[in-house]
Amino acid sequence: MRLFAILLVFVCSSFISSVKAEGRWNVYGGGSLSHLCETPWIGNDKSYGWGGGFFIGGGYEISLGQHWSLTPQLQIGFVNNGASLSSEELGFYSCHANWMQTWDLGIPVVASYRFSVGESTALRFGAGPYLQESLAGKCYANGTDRKTNLSGTFADRFNVGVIGEAALETRPHLSYMFRVQYPFLKEGWIRKTITLSAGIRYTF
Repeated sequence: MRLFAILLVFVCSSFISSVKAEGRWNVYGGGSLSHLCETPWIGNDKSYGWGGGFFIGGGYEISLGQHWSLTPQLQIGFVNNGASLSSEELGFYSCHANWMQTWDLGIPVVASYRFSVGESTALRFGAGPYLQESLAGKCYANGTDRKTNLSGTFADRFNVGVIGEAALETRPHLSYMFRVQYPFLKEGWIRKTITLSAGIRYTF
């Protein structure tokens, strides 16, 4: 908990101080698909599916020159990890034992490079780390088909990962982005779950 608090203070301090630098605020949102990248315990011939979700957020893009920028962001997302199986041999719980859905608070910091591809359009590519803490979640109660609230410590809810982004900008305000994110820590609620997302960003 103390580590997360220190990191949060550091990011927020950088975020606040960056307002004095040249930059612009933005808001964004979109939909996502998530997949638990684990092999089901019942056999290598099975695989999990994909679950739908969404996200909203905002950030402040700090200009670092003609092409480069750095964008601290704060976002909230709903994630369904898609970990369900279709099997006639197994019962409901066996097919959904690793399924969960979570509400997550994320702090991505994305370094981006952009270049013009037309008079009023540009391409932007970015990558960076993110911190993530789950606020709430649900799974299936052991041996049943009944959903129950997830419970756990701060460590169970926390993860850190990497995010990549590609976007088409239509100047001066709109951009259409595609993102990929993956957590590094292999334990806890948000483990080994890759998330693909697409959305729109509006820059003020």
